[in-house]
Amino acid sequence: MSLEITRTERDDTVTLTVKGEIDMSTAGEFRRALDDSKAPGRLVLDLTGVEYLDSAGVKVLYDHLGQHPEVVVSSGTVILRILAITGLLDQLTIRES
Repeated sequence: MSLEITRTERDDTVTLTVKGEIDMSTAGEFRRALDDSKAPGRLVLDLTGVEYLDSAGVKVLYDHLGQHPEVVVSSGTVILRILAITGLLDQLTIRES
């Protein structure tokens, strides 16, 4: 499955809306989008459309902790469980949609 990343900017907030699967084959695209999203204000990662997140995607999130992204996820999804298991849940600002 492919990955679709949409970037929007409003005031000093950059939002990356991600849909699809973040795995070994799409982690590079996800990383580039995060690398290019540096903004003076807030970074929001909307992962409500992410159906799968493997260790390659977790590594990309971990590498970008310095950007202090706010992560939006759907309640009760496997993504929340993955973030909890990996310890990222406590290191990211999480907002459930």
